[in-house]
Amino acid sequence: MRKVWLCVFYAVCIFTIVFSLFWMALPKLPFPADSGTETPASEPGLAAQGRAGQGSTDFYLCDEGGRVVVYTCTENGLPDKRLLRTGIYVNLLPEADAIRLKQGFYVSGETALRAQLEDLGG
Repeated sequence: MRKVWLCVFYAVCIFTIVFSLFWMALPKLPFPADSGTETPASEPGLAAQGRAGQGSTDFYLCDEGGRVVVYTCTENGLPDKRLLRTGIYVNLLPEADAIRLKQGFYVSGETALRAQLEDLGG
């Protein structure tokens, strides 16, 4: 009888470890109440689209797969091709920066892009 309880104990321990590792590997999902307020990372917000029409923006930064991604912009200011997928994880950034990246924002010029990536930790 003692062997049975020992096997049950080990099985519970193994299950707990496997479940914990699985839980840690899951991506962080937004709460259902928050999902209506965020714009998807692939679509720029209305304010960003208004700035995009001015033609002064060169790069679009956003969150894609939990990392900071840089896109080049077309002549009309919309994101076109992915230029760089950085090693900067969005969930490790301060909350204000993470929200800003999830909404996506534009940066004008390479100097401003480098400064922004340096500020984010890249």
